[in-house]
Amino acid sequence: MKAQEKETIDEKISSLNGVAEGLNERLTTAEGGLSKLSKIKVSGYIQAQYQNFENPSIQPTNYFSIRRARIKFAYELTDGIKFVLQPDLVPGAISVKDAYVVLNDRWTKAFSLTAGKFNRPNYEVEYSSGQREIAERSLVIRTLYPGERAIGAKLEFNPISIPIHVQLALLNGADGLTINNNAGVNQNTVENKDFDNYKDLMARVTYNLRLGNFGGLDLGAHGYYGALKSNAVKTLSSDYTTITDIKFGDPLRRNWVGAEFQLFADVLGGLSVKGEYLVGKNGSVGYSPVAEGADPVKNPAVAGVANFQNNFSGYYLYVIKNLGKKNQFAFRYDYYDPNTYITGADVKVVGFTSPDKTVLANKMSGKSDLATTTFAFALHHYFDDNIRISLNYDIVQNEKVGSPDLLTEDYTQADGVKVSKGLDYNNVINQNVLTLRIQAKF
Repeated sequence: MKAQEKETIDEKISSLNGVAEGLNERLTTAEGGLSKLSKIKVSGYIQAQYQNFENPSIQPTNYFSIRRARIKFAYELTDGIKFVLQPDLVPGAISVKDAYVVLNDRWTKAFSLTAGKFNRPNYEVEYSSGQREIAERSLVIRTLYPGERAIGAKLEFNPISIPIHVQLALLNGADGLTINNNAGVNQNTVENKDFDNYKDLMARVTYNLRLGNFGGLDLGAHGYYGALKSNAVKTLSSDYTTITDIKFGDPLRRNWVGAEFQLFADVLGGLSVKGEYLVGKNGSVGYSPVAEGADPVKNPAVAGVANFQNNFSGYYLYVIKNLGKKNQFAFRYDYYDPNTYITGADVKVVGFTSPDKTVLANKMSGKSDLATTTFAFALHHYFDDNIRISLNYDIVQNEKVGSPDLLTEDYTQADGVKVSKGLDYNNVINQNVLTLRIQAKF
């Protein structure tokens, strides 16, 4: 009986040990899962807004919308590897804004390699939409870098002992661009692969200067060297008279440079002045004429449209002043001239006349050559660390054409009545926009 009792007790002890070991295994597994979860950082923000447009051609002229609704997942390993995924969940326009991996140099701690979809190396592009003091980026930046992001690889050099930051990126280059064929259909709709075999090179260098107790000054420059595949056999220049031969598939160059500065001063609660100037040559792809003998139904005879290379310049200047701890005022002057060879007086006057209109279509200077000036004012109230309420007013002014009735547009009113030649670019058309935005961050 004693032997049987001892055997029963041993079995119970063995059973309890098994249960304990099982719990230990589960706890170890749970700790491993929690350890991984602790390396995941989740953040994001939502921007809900009301806008009123003073341009009568925009219908409806006022509405509520969600400008951005983003959630960012960042997983950072201890060995210098980081993954980032950021979708934008705006209703009807869900998209992936960021999806990239970062490999950090373990030895010198100065280099990093980024691959995937990320911000192009430019100050206003990389400046988060959740922090920017004006509702939208400047026109020159929105034109050159549509969507801000691009797919490619980026090498960065950021040494610990020297306040310099060097970025060198190799990109697909056609990201966000519209490239229409002779039927007006965009050929650049597949976002996850390149439009052609050409890759664009982009470089940016910044240097930080400390100004003692006054503040700091950042100086920088960037360059963009890219190309698009030509779908046309001619390229027309900004002056509308210089036209050059180009082969189908040859590179249409898009090159520009920019210089920037950001001044941060500890003056009366905080003041910053920031600006950038860009100049260079952009390009838009045309298309070749339809081949002779083609099916007139499936491929009607259409004259080709030449590529267009426009010399441009643009700049912006910010002045931002803190008003106590809860409020902030911001002003930005924004100027963009898409064609520095054409003035307003030349629009609808200067143009290209084709020697053979069955092969190549005429092209007249127009609305796309007009310079635009924007005065933007913003007032922010920081309700708390997570909520910001912003009132933004943009005064948009177009460059005027030389004579009345040269450049006009029809538009339809809210009541359905069509107004003939209602927009006359001989005058400054009211394009002002009022934006009231509430932003919540987490």
